[in-house]
Amino acid sequence: MSDESPTADNGLRKALFLPTLILLDFLVSTPLVFIGLDLVYMASSFKVPIGTTSQLSMIDGLMGLLVAFSMSALVIRFKHKSLLLFGTALYAVGMLGWSIAPNFATAVFSTVIVGVGDTIFGVMVFTVIGEQMPLERRGWAIGLVTSGWISSWVIAAFLAGLITNIAGWRMVPLWFLFPLSLVCLVLGLVVIPSKQPQLQAENRFSYVKALKRIFMNRSPAACAVGYTLAVFVGLVPTYAASFYIITYGLSPAVNGSIGAIGALGGVFGAAAAGRLVNRVGRKPLFAASYLVAAVCMVLFTFMPTLWVSVAVLAVSTTCALMGVTAFVSLNLEQVPEFKGSMISIGNAFGSIGGIVSVIIGGLVLNLFFNNFHLVMTIGGTVAICGVGVVFLLAKDPCKIR
Repeated sequence: MSDESPTADNGLRKALFLPTLILLDFLVSTPLVFIGLDLVYMASSFKVPIGTTSQLSMIDGLMGLLVAFSMSALVIRFKHKSLLLFGTALYAVGMLGWSIAPNFATAVFSTVIVGVGDTIFGVMVFTVIGEQMPLERRGWAIGLVTSGWISSWVIAAFLAGLITNIAGWRMVPLWFLFPLSLVCLVLGLVVIPSKQPQLQAENRFSYVKALKRIFMNRSPAACAVGYTLAVFVGLVPTYAASFYIITYGLSPAVNGSIGAIGALGGVFGAAAAGRLVNRVGRKPLFAASYLVAAVCMVLFTFMPTLWVSVAVLAVSTTCALMGVTAFVSLNLEQVPEFKGSMISIGNAFGSIGGIVSVIIGGLVLNLFFNNFHLVMTIGGTVAICGVGVVFLLAKDPCKIR
């Protein structure tokens, strides 16, 4: 009996390993879902313009930038499980702050806490995959985890719209996101392995070496720069809900349902990409997917009817998530001995793109009377430039092995 219990316990932990990472990555995207869906109502509550309120997404991205650069060093020096749990705990605190924020300044402070937390455990999710899973299964695992990330637009968007309809936007973090973060905290404590590869201990003081390997080589540097531009497709989740509210006068529940419909395509895209990365190749899959996503992000605002627009939006989301999965798989393998640092740098540069895109988006909306057509056209054009950088300059190391 005593010999069987540890085996059963290890079997359960292994079975819960991927579901825990999927749930954690689900949490990473919920701030964007929440802000994007309830942007109009938050602006009304705080008595600030929509374009100004949308800068909460920029602040979340700014913290992602600052923390991700720090994480490229922290993942070398500290236990990955501890970092993951610390980030999850911060996220929970930030969600409580959102639910009671009396003014916009308090909401900004809460967003800072949320941004720090979700960046920390968001980096660790893919780092743990790179360490704990063999190469041939990483693409599949990344696809599943990324499906969890975008599934928040199916589940969280619907629930957030429903809760907003019933009790207002403040109850979304209090009733839904805060309890879920506590569940993730417990699962992370129980399920995530504490042991790390010996390589991590050997490189404990090799942060400068990691940065040189990343920025002094063309391929990893091209991934970082190209992703900075490609993430301009993130303007879709930031502003799509507001576009539909202003253009079609939709209620929160209907708008949340539309967000869920669009996200279903993203769930499929991420899962499919996890199966395709080893067959098609990481770089070609990224380039083709993001190219289609960028074109469709422009087109959905020009469609003549609501449901045609939603269909084009779903295509954009599907392809964008295929591209995200392919990029994470490509980025993870650029510097094999410093996977955590490479993921952190990729997230940092992605945050730069997210910050700049939201700043530009907010300025365009404020200066051009909520012209969503112009916002999406700018975003799509920049994203296509990012695809070109990765396709022309980056290499897939897995094709060489």
